[in-house]
Amino acid sequence: MELPSLVIFDMDGLMFDTEKLAYEAWQMTSHYYGFPFERALFEQFIGITNQDIIRKMAEYYPDQPVQEWRAYMRFQKYELEHSFIKGPRFKKEGLDELLQFLRSKGIKIAVASSSSVEVINRFLTISHTLPFIDLYVSGEEVARGKPSPDIFLEVCTRAKVNPKAAIVLEDSPAGIEAAYKAGVQAFFVPDFVKESEVIDRFSPKTFETLAAVEKYFRLTSCSSKTN
Repeated sequence: MELPSLVIFDMDGLMFDTEKLAYEAWQMTSHYYGFPFERALFEQFIGITNQDIIRKMAEYYPDQPVQEWRAYMRFQKYELEHSFIKGPRFKKEGLDELLQFLRSKGIKIAVASSSSVEVINRFLTISHTLPFIDLYVSGEEVARGKPSPDIFLEVCTRAKVNPKAAIVLEDSPAGIEAAYKAGVQAFFVPDFVKESEVIDRFSPKTFETLAAVEKYFRLTSCSSKTN
């Protein structure tokens, strides 16, 4: 295998350890409003857009104020993030080293996240990773969110890279499915969801950490030199 021309990062749960904050915020919201909330439902929210989350909530809780619940959850998550994003555990293990390696090889780096443009920019800025990123696309900027392929196709279009020459790094089943629908190879780096029917179906190459991804790319680089 050759090194890709473009590596596309998901953000929440992949670059930054924020999914646990979202889960905690959902639990706080469910206690406040008095509705049941299970981990299995939360796992369905990972990787999808805000609109799709509200749509799923409306299916689970018909005739309930789900938009109000969602707005309160986002407020709680913002409060939890306030101190966490400035701490040492915000960035996932190996993120900085992987970004530095990709930059040293002249590989384009993009972020494709279901989060808003404002949140993407804020997280990348606070984490000091923005200078490494060539472009980012939010789920707000495409017609359909993950698991549809739109966001990854948009990234490839903006980067002027054939999808077959790109690799997606994802922690969610929705993201893995979106990547394969876009014709982009996907690497799975599990976070909150370790296994699912979607992961079994697509069988992506799996890595425990971003540090392991960086090691894989480094070995690939050495192998291509010797060949």
